[in-house]
Amino acid sequence: MKTKMRRLLGLILAMLLFVVPLWGCGKEKMQGSVNSDIAQKAQTAGGLTVHYLDVGQGNAILLQSEGQTMLIDGGARKSSSFVVSYLEKQKIEKLDYVLISHFDEDHLSGAVGALHKFPVGTLITPDYEADSNIFQSYKKIAEEKGYQAVHPKQGQEFSLGSAKFRIISPVSYGHEDENQDSVGIILENGEQKFFIGGDIGLESEKEILDSGVDIQADVMLMNHHGSHVSEEFFKKVSPSYSVISCGKDNKYGHPRADTMELLKKYDVPVFRTDLQGTILMYSDGQELTFEQEPCNDYTPGDRSGAEEDEDIQEFNNSNEQECDFVLNAHTKKIHKKDCSSVEQMSEENRSYYKGDINALLDAGYSACKSCNP
Repeated sequence: MKTKMRRLLGLILAMLLFVVPLWGCGKEKMQGSVNSDIAQKAQTAGGLTVHYLDVGQGNAILLQSEGQTMLIDGGARKSSSFVVSYLEKQKIEKLDYVLISHFDEDHLSGAVGALHKFPVGTLITPDYEADSNIFQSYKKIAEEKGYQAVHPKQGQEFSLGSAKFRIISPVSYGHEDENQDSVGIILENGEQKFFIGGDIGLESEKEILDSGVDIQADVMLMNHHGSHVSEEFFKKVSPSYSVISCGKDNKYGHPRADTMELLKKYDVPVFRTDLQGTILMYSDGQELTFEQEPCNDYTPGDRSGAEEDEDIQEFNNSNEQECDFVLNAHTKKIHKKDCSSVEQMSEENRSYYKGDINALLDAGYSACKSCNP
């Protein structure tokens, strides 16, 4: 009997050691369980349900908690009907919050579709305007519906059923790259936290770190579809799980190799919409439940087989030393070589042009207001 008891205790101890591995930074990794009927559980058990929608190369998240709902972004135009249909299938009649992290088309278009279809309690957006047709569509529907957008400040808190969310970014506005103006949040339900940062990059990450705000979270939506993230920032979040929202075989090479290496280095399980479709998680404040297992596929995206935009091919005709101008393919801005914004520009958006500036202006580029090329 004593021998059997010792064996049983040894087995229990071994199981405990197996299910509570330590993170690279010394933090105990939160454990979650898998339940394929999570959607049904979410409708009956209260708590918080997080839906990372598969909108291809874009971002859209639905949050549900105790009868209240929130949509964060809505994906690109081609996903707009899918997002509306998905919300209808959840029997949603009103959105208590719509948060648009920033005004890029792959985040804004589907949200505009939702604004057309559903009444909205509070509309949250960053405090800037974009020069795009979809932004004009957004302004038009917001005015027609009488929505006055809230431009939140870091530290503001909002309630959502049993959960709450706290604004962590932007710390400031006026960045050359509008991605850095993304509204980012920490979503909390009981003891569990979710990090959702839109398309923030290295510049905004540094501002958040310098502000000293608490950004630790159990689940991290990787910034900008799995683009670059600094190791210092990642360690401050110290997630137990990660989610990447990106399109299959996208032309941007998302997720980036350095990001996947970081996740692998710290042994952080990963969910990916490009490989797994829509991802559901349920939090009761104590335990986290997944609809499916993490895929744990750390393979980065590949840009080698993707065609560049025609204007990038046309105007990327020089090199750093001999060019007349440096171009930002994302913001469509023209810079002098010594402009401070060039240092902040990601390599994937940077191109070097030698030639007449009027050709760039005719193609839709505009001059940087800081360096006035």
